Amino acid sequence: MYVGVLAMNNDKTLFSLKRRQFIQGTATAGVCLALGPALKIYAEQESDHPAEYAKKLDSGQWQCQLCPNGCMPAEGENGACRARGVRNGRYTSLVYGLPCVIAIDPVEKMPLFHYHVKSPALSISTAGCNLACKYCQNWQFSQKTPVETSNFPMTPDDVVVRALDFQTHTIGFFYTEPVIYIEFMKDVARLARKNGLKTVMVTAGYIKPEPLKDLIELIDIFVVGLKGFTQDYYTDVISGMLAPVQQTLITLKNSKCHFEVVSLLVPGKNDSEEQLKLGARWFLDNLGPDVPWHFSRFVPEFQLKNLPPTPNTTLEMARNTALAVGIKYVYTGNNPGQEGNHTYCPGCGKKVVERLGFQVLRSLLSRGKCPDCGYQLPGVWLDDLPTGNVGL
Repeated sequence: MYVGVLAMNNDKTLFSLKRRQFIQGTATAGVCLALGPALKIYAEQESDHPAEYAKKLDSGQWQCQLCPNGCMPAEGENGACRARGVRNGRYTSLVYGLPCVIAIDPVEKMPLFHYHVKSPALSISTAGCNLACKYCQNWQFSQKTPVETSNFPMTPDDVVVRALDFQTHTIGFFYTEPVIYIEFMKDVARLARKNGLKTVMVTAGYIKPEPLKDLIELIDIFVVGLKGFTQDYYTDVISGMLAPVQQTLITLKNSKCHFEVVSLLVPGKNDSEEQLKLGARWFLDNLGPDVPWHFSRFVPEFQLKNLPPTPNTTLEMARNTALAVGIKYVYTGNNPGQEGNHTYCPGCGKKVVERLGFQVLRSLLSRGKCPDCGYQLPGVWLDDLPTGNVGL
C-alpha cells in the first residue's frame, strides 16, 4: 500500500495500459509514447515553477547558483542549460513537471552493477543539459528547450503512481542531465522514498556543492560520468570543467552513499594509454579501490559522427590499466559478451555475477560474499537473484 499519492488516483484511464504492453512499447525507442488517453503530449510548453539555487544580485540581475556555469540570463532569456531562465522578474524552472522521455530500463543500463534491484526502473528526463557533449546520444532532448520537445505533463505524484502501477521498485533520473530539473527531481525523490521506491540519479556531476549536498540527502544511488581525465578534453568535447566533477566524486565518496562511475571512451580524444593512466591514478588516490568504474563504448553520434566506434581492444586496455593500478571492480559496457561485463571476486578471481548486455544471468553471491572464499564485495546485493533478473 503506497502513501502520499493523491493526484490521478481516480483517473482509471491513466492506468489502462498493461505493464507488459508498456514495456514492449518502450523497449524499442526507449521512450513511452503510449501512455493512455489521460496523459497527453504537449509541445511548445514551458513551466513557471520557481527555481531554487538562484541569487538576485545588487544590480537586479539574477545569477544561477546551481552549477559551475553561473549563468546570468536577462528577462526572457534562458541559461546555458535551456531549462532555467528569467520569466516575469523571477528565476524559473522551465521544465518542472514536463518530462520528454519516459521509459522502463534495467538499472544495469545506467550502468549500475553493484546495486541489485528486483525489477527495471521507471526512467524520466526533461529537455535541457548544462553541458554540450559533442557525442551526446540524446541530443534531441538534451540540447533543446522544453518548447522544442514533446512533453508529458506529470506531477511528482503522477510519476510515483506510474512507477507503482508498473511494479517498478526504482525511479531513474536518466537520459538527460537531472541537475537541470533539480526542483522536480527532489519532489519526486521525496515522494518515492515515502512509497518505498529507490531513486537513481545518472549525472555528469556538474553541480555546485550546496545543491549536491541537498541531493545526497534525497537520492539513494548515483551514477556519475567522469567523461575525461584532462581539462583540455572537457574544454574541447564537453564544454565544461573537470575540477567540479572531480569534487562531486570526492563529495560522494565522503558521504558514504552508493555511487558508480562511468567513462565513455572516444577514439582519439580521451582513450590514450597516457590519459587512462592519469585518470586511473586520480581515481585510486581520491575514490579508492572499491568504487565500480565502467568504461563505455562510444558510438558515433551528434557532432562526432566522423569517428569510429571504440574498439574492443581499447576498452580492454582501459580495464586492464585500471585493474593494474589497484581498482578492483572495472567493467566495459556497450559491448556484450566481453570479460568486462562480469563481476569477479578480488579474493579468488571467481566469476560471481554473470551478465549478458543489461541482463544478470546468474549471481552466486550470498549477502555480497563470494561462495568460494567468503570475500565481501561492496554494494547492495539480493540473495533471491541466484538465476539473475531475466524475465523480471
